[in-house]
Amino acid sequence: MITVWGTSVGLSTTLQRVLDLAGEYSKDQTPAMASRDDLLRDCVADLTVAVGDIAPIERLRFDLRVKAGGRQSNYSPVPWVRLYSPAHSPTATSGYYLVYLFAADGSRVYLSLNQGTSEFRSGAMRPITKLEVLTTRATEARAAIIDFAATLPATAGRLSIDLAWASMSTVGAESRQRVRNYEAGDIVAYEYVSGAVPDDEHLYSDLAAMLPLLAQLYRTPVIRPAAAIDEKNSPRESLAARATRNSVRRSQGRQLDPATRRAIEVYAEDCAIHELEQAGWKVGRVGHLHRGYDLECTRPDGAALHVEVKGTQTRGEEVTLTPGEVRHNQDQEKCPAAHGLYVVSEIQVQPGDPVVCSAGRPQFTTPWLIDAADLVPREYSYRVPRAEP
Repeated sequence: MITVWGTSVGLSTTLQRVLDLAGEYSKDQTPAMASRDDLLRDCVADLTVAVGDIAPIERLRFDLRVKAGGRQSNYSPVPWVRLYSPAHSPTATSGYYLVYLFAADGSRVYLSLNQGTSEFRSGAMRPITKLEVLTTRATEARAAIIDFAATLPATAGRLSIDLAWASMSTVGAESRQRVRNYEAGDIVAYEYVSGAVPDDEHLYSDLAAMLPLLAQLYRTPVIRPAAAIDEKNSPRESLAARATRNSVRRSQGRQLDPATRRAIEVYAEDCAIHELEQAGWKVGRVGHLHRGYDLECTRPDGAALHVEVKGTQTRGEEVTLTPGEVRHNQDQEKCPAAHGLYVVSEIQVQPGDPVVCSAGRPQFTTPWLIDAADLVPREYSYRVPRAEP
């Protein structure tokens, strides 16, 4: 399957063809790898045209470039195409950027808001060895995108990606580490499964929705389009503009109002109580007592269970814990009860008076013991020294 550069049949088809070549991967130059190079160049050409066509790009006030990668001295099982600002991310090893990452097994491709994942070591740029460095940066980046984790709709993106690094048996340890770093460095991503890659209009709409998030990390103002778009004359531009306007609204008003936040909390607790009572527990709400958990559960046989409950409109891949909740969980030697975490993700919220919550995907984890490696500090409280009189 060899294509000729410049004869691209569209971004959707080109992405799929790159995925199709995964089974013919070789670290050396072969007809299949030459074809992959051509396809990646087609992706660059398509995306370069697209970023010029999508109206909000010029309003994001940064010079966006497109470049393909996935080959140094040898070919990598994970090719990529990144969109970046040279001023903010001069190389793929530094800064933030958007990148299409192709899984090594050809199962899926992601549009990922990602970060540089290498460091200068032993005289060369090499993959960062501590994954927690990257996951911490990713968490801090989400927090920087104005309460991103609290309100981004569950269908809009995922907080973890799977590039099938474990299937990369024909490459060295450094190459495997590099791909694991791509996974750890992900901030948020759209996933496109092989055989079901959406059409170009969908792909460009997703790209338009991601650009304001990148601009937030670049600390670049995002300005709403001033003029209305003529949908009949420019359907793709209109779709991209609508997606960006939606993202701008999220970025300008993401702090949930108290009524909505409380409605989500109560709804999640109601879901947890229903499931626990069905399992034979007697349940009481104790969150207002600030004990480090929300539900106190008991059984006639004397069993006790303390459950922390989290409700979110996101996929629930990451939740916020208070210091008290962490202390209670990690100090289980002083607490004879079992511990559990009940998360209701993808909650649908209907604004109004009252706010109405519905749907959601529950996940109950018990026994639950927090691994310190999974905790990411976001901020510290610091007492400022008093000035001398």
